[in-house]
Amino acid sequence: MKNIDDILKSSLTPSDEPDFWLNQNILSQTAENTRAQKMTRKKLAAVICSCSLALIIGSMSVYAAWKYLSPDQTIENMSGQSKYGLWNFEGLKEAFSGDNAVYINETQSYGGYDVTLLGITSEKNLAKLHDAKVGDADKSYILFAVEHESLPLETSQDFYGFFDVFPVVMGYNFEEYEDFFSYENHGFEFHKDGVLYYVFESSNLENFADHEIYMCVSNDIGFTEYSYIYDYETDTIARNDAYEGLNALFSLPLDSSKADPKAAKAALKEMDAIRQENRREQEENAKQPLSEESKAALKALAFVEQITPENINDYATLLTGEVEIAVNTFTPDNQGRVSLDISYKYKEQEIQSHTKLPLAHMFPDGKTEYLSSSGLTDNETDTLLLELYRLNEDGTVTLEFYKPNLPE
Repeated sequence: MKNIDDILKSSLTPSDEPDFWLNQNILSQTAENTRAQKMTRKKLAAVICSCSLALIIGSMSVYAAWKYLSPDQTIENMSGQSKYGLWNFEGLKEAFSGDNAVYINETQSYGGYDVTLLGITSEKNLAKLHDAKVGDADKSYILFAVEHESLPLETSQDFYGFFDVFPVVMGYNFEEYEDFFSYENHGFEFHKDGVLYYVFESSNLENFADHEIYMCVSNDIGFTEYSYIYDYETDTIARNDAYEGLNALFSLPLDSSKADPKAAKAALKEMDAIRQENRREQEENAKQPLSEESKAALKALAFVEQITPENINDYATLLTGEVEIAVNTFTPDNQGRVSLDISYKYKEQEIQSHTKLPLAHMFPDGKTEYLSSSGLTDNETDTLLLELYRLNEDGTVTLEFYKPNLPE
């Protein structure tokens, strides 16, 4: 294996043909700089743009080649995992080497994390081979590398438990179109030497390249006012500098000449048709008579609604050993919010949940207890549990499980 000196020496040696990814990097940086000149001063302040110059792009490419796997290597490792056996990885590898691939290599560091946007490709016929409704043959794939300054990232939980990745296409209200641009939120991850490589799948973003498009990578939950500032009236997005965690914001340097408004309109029309069909099915299902199991579930939920932290001992029983739980004590972050990363097993049911709540919302007006319900899988009322969170004097939060005493 070459050491860094060998790599640097090799990079300074003329060759007959420039490296493909170096060419892509130069092209993407040039396109991004051109677009940045057209932005208003207000938008420039709201966007994290790459500050790399063409003169040092070569050294950046060497650094990436030394520190991170290439897209081919990353996807090859992902394809070797049995859980991804049904995905079209060969087509994905080809797409990351094709004309539509853009190598970006931009790193942003927040909250102790280094997130590098390595590249993006948009191609047809790259969808997974099963169970997809929208945009089956028209997708974008964005490749990231994530590191932590002190903790190696080595498990899937590192990503799915603590990260949220989503695109924002300016000109389309995020809340209204979130399920379209990342409607399935599919992705693939691979871990090596403490680095988490992640490929995010979305609807084809290149079709919308005549709009400004951003990728958000955050350890916040969803699109909240804490991590990003989204102004619906001026149609701008910015990082919330007051947020102390990870809230990277990448501008995607897509070629606006490759935008396809006709394809974009057709995809949105298809998505709208699916929404209407789902609403129709829900309305039809609502007209159907309820099963006995559903009736029992609704009755159980109605019973639970009357339970409060003050009367919980009258209507429920504290469980001490029946629930196998991984975490039951939580410490607020510097923003005064609690990450409730819960994994437990009860009556052969394995439950995992992850949410983040401000202490002020959990314990308003000086209250020290917060009640929530969980369980009830497949209308099985026997799995219904109550989660009682208690605010301790030292600021930590503890969790207790209660079993509701459901009437016969």
